Amino acid sequence: MPAADRLSTLIDPLKLRLARSTLPARLREAVLSTLPASWRDRIADEARHLCLSRHGDELSLLAAGHRGDTRLGEVPLETPLLDELRARADASGTPRWLLLPAAGVLRRVLTLPAAAEPRLREVLAFELDRQTPFSADQVSFEGRVLSRDLAAQQLRVELLVLPRARLDDELAAIGPLAQGLAGVDVVEADGRRLGLNLLPDAARARGRDPVRRLHLALAAVAVVGLFGTLLLTLHNRSERRDELRALVATANDQAREARLLRNQLVSSAQAANFLAATRASRPTMLEVMDELTKRIPDDTSLDKLAITGDQLVMVGQSRAAPALVALLQASPLVTDPALSGVVQSDPRTGRDRFTLTARVVNATAGEEGDDAGR
Repeated sequence: MPAADRLSTLIDPLKLRLARSTLPARLREAVLSTLPASWRDRIADEARHLCLSRHGDELSLLAAGHRGDTRLGEVPLETPLLDELRARADASGTPRWLLLPAAGVLRRVLTLPAAAEPRLREVLAFELDRQTPFSADQVSFEGRVLSRDLAAQQLRVELLVLPRARLDDELAAIGPLAQGLAGVDVVEADGRRLGLNLLPDAARARGRDPVRRLHLALAAVAVVGLFGTLLLTLHNRSERRDELRALVATANDQAREARLLRNQLVSSAQAANFLAATRASRPTMLEVMDELTKRIPDDTSLDKLAITGDQLVMVGQSRAAPALVALLQASPLVTDPALSGVVQSDPRTGRDRFTLTARVVNATAGEEGDDAGR
């Protein structure tokens, strides 16, 4: 997913929560309350717009603003006054809106998942083929949220569709006033406007923002404050960085000395424990001799007994040399006993001459080996 789409996915829910809350209206009121009365009146005057409503061959004019609507009167459609009216509206920067009766607009109420609200227009574009006999390029459409069911995570949305042919006829009927039109809204039978804009984006006039200068001033103050905050933060961080570098250098020196002492201690401990560990890992010669005396029968004599490291070599004579392997296997101090070479019979003594090898271990290792064998 592109980075712009990921950013939009994160920002859209926040924008919806902000739009649903009363914070924007309260913030606007708080800002306006700090302005002089003359400025507030000027902003209120700039927020007014001119509404046009066609009734037969006459055009009704209505001045709409935050303080209410003021009816200006009616003018015939076939009159040069329309050119003058458009020129005056353009000169004063007053946006013009065309009001259409609700009866001329196709309306459908849909139930959609709450997750569709960030991209409501895209979802409604897919619903056009199902809900209307028109395609998206044949109509101008808008949607408005009627209600939100937080428990069921659903929305009730009203889809309003205006055929392009009907829109073109209405724009042609008002003549020169269609040029520079800001939007097209829908008015109910009781005169209540829905607050939509069914005019395509390409045909909309970009009017002046009523509070643009206020927004620019606030943006400038915010930028200056942000820049000053950044400079102060950088200065504080720079000083803190120097302090941390000094602390890190001191800690590194202490850690280096501690590592040297630890290495010396480890070396001394290893040297001191090497002999004890070596002796603990092997039985003593007396223990081995005692174990062999208990295991070897009396009809066996040894000519040679050698222990090199953990390797045991016995050379001797016995009346049952192969049985010695089984006898030594039960010993906890000797493992892996085996006859080496060929067992030869001595005609002089009548016994077998043998060479037996094994591995000497301590009693704990021998018991563990026995348990593993069982």
